[in-house]
Amino acid sequence: MDIQFKVRLYQALLIEVDQRAQNLQDSLIDALDSTANETKSTAGDKHETGRAMAQLEQEKIGSQIAEITKLKEILFRIQPEKSHSKVELGSLVTTSNGIFFISIGIGAFPFEGKNVFCITPMAPVCQLLLGKQAGEQVEWQGKKIDINLVS
Repeated sequence: MDIQFKVRLYQALLIEVDQRAQNLQDSLIDALDSTANETKSTAGDKHETGRAMAQLEQEKIGSQIAEITKLKEILFRIQPEKSHSKVELGSLVTTSNGIFFISIGIGAFPFEGKNVFCITPMAPVCQLLLGKQAGEQVEWQGKKIDINLVS
């Protein structure tokens, strides 16, 4: 994997996060519209229950938007064109167990025919990888993982 692959991956992640943010904004607008358009029914309890459920949905979407904002903040701290000799935030790590991009925790991300695992530095497997270099090995769940390349 070269630096250009990492830069393209980074740009694809930015697009993915922006798309998720847009989808959440659309959902929030829909939830607000449904609350505003709800008319008072003859069964007052039913109306109040509907409003309470809509409010809960809005709060849930709001917290998801806050999470997306955190993901974007993490991505903005990464310099994808920077090459790394040791595993750290922003490293693309090729191992005997797969490709890891130390960035945001969204799991498997299919990209250019490869499955890249996007994980945070706080992920347990990443905790083992942090500070390691190509040629080193870690053990995860009883398996040896060879670190082949860090970029």
